[in-house]
Amino acid sequence: MIFVLVTQFMSRDSRQNVTKPSNNEQRNLPSSTVPNTGAVMKFTGEQFKELARSVKYPNTQLFLEPPYITGDSVADARIRKLAEERGYVMTSIPETSIEKINEPRLENDDLLQPLAAIAWRDLKAAARRDSIPLTLISAYRSPEYQRNLFMGRLKSLGVTTSQIVSGDADAKINTILSQAAVPGYSRHHTGYTIDLWCEDGSSAFLSSKCFDWISKDNYYNAKITGWIPSYPDGAGSQGPEPEPWEYVWVGKELVVN
Repeated sequence: MIFVLVTQFMSRDSRQNVTKPSNNEQRNLPSSTVPNTGAVMKFTGEQFKELARSVKYPNTQLFLEPPYITGDSVADARIRKLAEERGYVMTSIPETSIEKINEPRLENDDLLQPLAAIAWRDLKAAARRDSIPLTLISAYRSPEYQRNLFMGRLKSLGVTTSQIVSGDADAKINTILSQAAVPGYSRHHTGYTIDLWCEDGSSAFLSSKCFDWISKDNYYNAKITGWIPSYPDGAGSQGPEPEPWEYVWVGKELVVN
């Protein structure tokens, strides 16, 4: 088992702009254990959203200030305003080392928090028992990783800083925000969020047998290992459009009675 200090992936601004949550904020802490008996709770899309937002994760620290996006403070403030109007909220980042998980599809994002790594292995094993070819395509993401992703999409749409500042690029920015978070607002920063893929030849996770398996009976197979959909159908103002491939770990105790 290898643990990696994630500050090697954090820029100087990211390291300076984080703080530990207070004792009052350390509520609803998930754990990796739950009694073997108990009913798996069911949730609406809105309830999934609120549950994901209510958890304060161990080994994470809050941003004091959001990481920069374009480097222009006025442009960045406008992008964040648009993001927050869509329902994005600031996330947190690992405080100390997290675990390298050795997934073949991953490179710099081949990391998860230890509790999430255990839960991912449990989920993968459950899928294999049912002959479901479930795999990971993304896990931990640093603010730099997310910045490069977001800026690449701005560039592909020909968006300039002056257009952002003037508001002329709002529609294009909202198009990007429907699919990608700005740095500081991605749940992947925590180390408790994963993107899934299915090795069944499907062109999209939504149409795969992996999605059928993980989502059936109100995401039963996800919940019994502590995962819930990160951005489900049926939830309003959650940031991006629903993402059937993204799951966030909350711990089994919060979803099993």
